[in-house]
Amino acid sequence: MKTRHAFVVDVNKCTGCDACTIACQIANQLPPEIQWREVRTFNELHVPAVEMIHLSMACNHCLDAPCMQQCPALAYHRDELTGAVLINSEACIGCGYCAWVCPYGAPRMDTDKGVMTKCNMCNDKVRDGGVPACVTSCPTDALNWRQLPDEDLTQDVPGFAQAGTRPSIRVEGVREERRAPQMTTPPSLPPWQPWHRRLRQVAVPQISLAHEWTLAVFTLMAAVLVGAMAANQWSGLATDWRLFLGAGVLGMALSASHLRHLRRAWRAPLHAGESWLSREIVLFSGFLILGTVSLAVPAAPSWLGPLTVGLGGLTLAVIDRVYGSAVIPGSGPVHSAHVLGTGLLLAATGASATVVVVTIAVVKISLYVARQMVRARKERAVSLGLSVPRVGFLAAGAGWLALAQPSESVLPAVAIILVGEVVDRCIYYWELEIPTPNSLQRDELERRPEAHGI
Repeated sequence: MKTRHAFVVDVNKCTGCDACTIACQIANQLPPEIQWREVRTFNELHVPAVEMIHLSMACNHCLDAPCMQQCPALAYHRDELTGAVLINSEACIGCGYCAWVCPYGAPRMDTDKGVMTKCNMCNDKVRDGGVPACVTSCPTDALNWRQLPDEDLTQDVPGFAQAGTRPSIRVEGVREERRAPQMTTPPSLPPWQPWHRRLRQVAVPQISLAHEWTLAVFTLMAAVLVGAMAANQWSGLATDWRLFLGAGVLGMALSASHLRHLRRAWRAPLHAGESWLSREIVLFSGFLILGTVSLAVPAAPSWLGPLTVGLGGLTLAVIDRVYGSAVIPGSGPVHSAHVLGTGLLLAATGASATVVVVTIAVVKISLYVARQMVRARKERAVSLGLSVPRVGFLAAGAGWLALAQPSESVLPAVAIILVGEVVDRCIYYWELEIPTPNSLQRDELERRPEAHGI
């Protein structure tokens, strides 16, 4: 029977002493702000009628590791002898995308060096027959190290993502005698301090508009350029190739500025076979080149324009897929701010296709309003100050186009609608959440029926 190295964590024995965390930092000479191993506490706010447990977690060195699959720079590799998933810091471009796709919150940014870091399984010690430093430091035998077959690697515990990555860890779940007793009449907390609101403050978001604004601008620029190219082919809308190329280069420069190692940016397209981020870069570059040639060269073949539009649509679909690991509470698989829809809306507006514009506007407004209603019911943040311009500008732009005379320019409608799309894209980054062990523990606690009365 084939086995592999695996951590074994028994939550019934873990006291949350953080000895494993400290041992890891000492062994790997980590600065205080970087913790490769972290003890996560389920129900740290002591909600009555729910057990409190500690879960020691680090990188799980998954067989289907999303960090290795999605790293655009091919900075990850696996030691075939030990099974450890390792980072080559000389190849890392510092984009942080591996932290987005990892469901266990393992990769951490070293801001001083500008590269991602994570648990390396104390690989040198394991290769010599030893065990990781965190295991040897555990005083309660809650953390162990064994060779186990896949069927023994189970993780039925709150806060552990069931993401299909085949992690190399076994978690011994809570024994029945350790579960909190059921309460027939749960006590209530003061209304100004409900537990679920306090708990949400514990989970720090990994994505924010303030940090990702360059990506927000780039993705919107991509939608605008695809929309302009499509409108050019659809109705002959005049599009200057110099503005087209300049805007595209500016968008790429803003996107690249997000990297911590700009000199290694050339590595970003290397993993287009698997990484959505690499595919985005390759496709957008191809779209920009073909679009410029199609607009600038009078003798360009007639099929080049439609091919460019198709490539642009595929680019926008891939851009939306880059954020596939994130979630937006209240949103389904289709979001009102997805750039594929934005590109199609702008193309239809530029082509004066009123019926198409009104249809897309109704769909986008419906998606937006429905999402905000769900968020309000779940007591998630809803901004009326942003909702009014988001809906208002989109409706105004569609209405202007519908009432305009055929001889009037479509540019005012494009500008009005674009403002609404900018607002929605900003809201998109504001609402994005990357699932982490902390957020999964929060969500599990909110689902517990015994806590609903609190």
